[in-house]
Amino acid sequence: MNFTTLNRDEYLESVQKIGDFNTLKFSKQALDWWDNHFDWKKFPPIVLEENSTNKSYLFYTVSKQKRYLTIHYLFTPKSFRNKGYANNLFNELFSSQVDEDIERFRMFCVPSSLGFYNNYGLNYWGVNTSHQYYCDFKMPKHDTNEIKNIVHDSTIEEFTPKEMELILGHLEADGKDFTLEQRENFYAIRGMLGKRYLDFVQQ
Repeated sequence: MNFTTLNRDEYLESVQKIGDFNTLKFSKQALDWWDNHFDWKKFPPIVLEENSTNKSYLFYTVSKQKRYLTIHYLFTPKSFRNKGYANNLFNELFSSQVDEDIERFRMFCVPSSLGFYNNYGLNYWGVNTSHQYYCDFKMPKHDTNEIKNIVHDSTIEEFTPKEMELILGHLEADGKDFTLEQRENFYAIRGMLGKRYLDFVQQ
């Protein structure tokens, strides 16, 4: 297996081969988001390739002052899941950025991805109006094996006042605006997460 990047045309050609609708829909969301907000040349998605087939995709950006590495999308077509591809790609991203002096990493995680990220020991500051769970922690110095200790030692004091204001702006609804079905799912996920859900808004 190897890791490479894709330009927009290569990405379109690749995802057209995805067989399951949900992953294809997610890949379209990533495409639209990148078209509208980011530069394909500056931040091309990285993929894990094996046997001439792209197995897993990851979209990320790095802020101008290197304060943040932000993971926007990480997805694997259904037929390639549970084979370690997403783990390898996630680990490769962090390993490739260790010399860049990035201070923190963050992401909004969709509910279906929480089991994956829980394996890394992540906690979640809250939920936004799109039913995504927010993570924001110091960047590992070497690799993802450090994340559990980073999470354990993290405190709210790590954030600047401006960052706290921005985070609260994303999370202040804290599920209150969800539909009844969304709220039921939210409470079920909160119960599953237990102490991993830190409820930043209430702290």
